[in-house]
Amino acid sequence: MRKILVILLILPLAAVAQVRFGYLNYSEAQQQVPQYKEAQAHYNELLKRCEQELLRNEEELTRNYVSFLDGQREFPEPILRKRQKELQDHVDRSIQFREEVKKWLVQAHDSLFAPVNAIVDDAIARVCMHNGLAYVINLEEAGYLFVNPAMGLDVTKAVVNTILKNGEPQIIQATDGRTFILENRSVITDSIATDSTTIVEQLDLEVEATDAEHEAVEGAFH
Repeated sequence: MRKILVILLILPLAAVAQVRFGYLNYSEAQQQVPQYKEAQAHYNELLKRCEQELLRNEEELTRNYVSFLDGQREFPEPILRKRQKELQDHVDRSIQFREEVKKWLVQAHDSLFAPVNAIVDDAIARVCMHNGLAYVINLEEAGYLFVNPAMGLDVTKAVVNTILKNGEPQIIQATDGRTFILENRSVITDSIATDSTTIVEQLDLEVEATDAEHEAVEGAFH
């Protein structure tokens, strides 16, 4: 009876020991995708534009605040309370605008890099299947302090080679549902450019609406 119990306990451990996994640095593979630099350049431009708009927004708020300080002693009580409310509304809208820009940049980054990540994910899946791996972990995100190379396989080079390899046309799908043909690089390049243009247009609309609100408040101070 004891022998049977020992065998039953050993079997699950043996099954676990046979499971092979892979690991890699995802960003290293990302940077090997031909369209990575283009996506990064578009994102950097958007980031710079957002930083400029946030700075301009802060400068407008500072001007209105200084204007309020200069005139508050001369304001009658009803006007003073009105100006205080208008200034607080401006502060609240500025904070909201900053938070919206932060969320918007995250969405813009995900959209611009979706086709790049789709290529990497496709390469990872192919390497994983070719080497009979149960799964692949990204060392950059999971916070692993140590991975035993005797129990796992570093697939970074294999994934990079798969990305750079010119093979048969492959259809890949991004996490946002869009489909790309891997061999048709122009499709992915056009997608990144289109996303960038759309994102800029969205930012322009947001800035236009915010400017209108600020002008209304600023007009009340002058």
